[in-house]
Amino acid sequence: MPIFTTLLAMPDRFEQLLDQVPDDYLNWEPANWAGIPSERFSALGHLCHLLDIETQGYQVRFLRTLEETLPELASLDGYQLAQDNDYPHQDPAVQLARFRAARTHTVTWLQGLPSSAWGRRAHYGNYGEVTLDGLARLLVSHDHQHLAGMQWLLMRLNADKALNLPLA
Repeated sequence: MPIFTTLLAMPDRFEQLLDQVPDDYLNWEPANWAGIPSERFSALGHLCHLLDIETQGYQVRFLRTLEETLPELASLDGYQLAQDNDYPHQDPAVQLARFRAARTHTVTWLQGLPSSAWGRRAHYGNYGEVTLDGLARLLVSHDHQHLAGMQWLLMRLNADKALNLPLA
């Protein structure tokens, strides 16, 4: 299933963007967030958020969708998670390794499901009723949102700090 390839590629794609951020700017935030295509997070904040949403969000949602009948799946407050988990003081190498391991776990688990599982349904926030397949697609969408947010952040970092970061 191509979605698995896309999901597994995310840690590497994110790392490529994160590597463009100088270490002393990992927690940098612009004065103006106008136009950001994702939540307002620093580069390190994006990484920590991806890990938290993977483990506390999607892994839980997938499991509940399989084990319960039409469960009500919770949306998580990303900014509260950032505060609760002290994103600015996390080690990026540790967080990236944890995200990579969590994503590999998610995909390996999903790949082991029978085809009948993909039609299981849940209610998820403003999305209404979704299938397990739909949840996996929302995870891909969430990934793309944060890749776009990182590109925006790199643009803003270049514009605000004149770092002339190389395109990688």
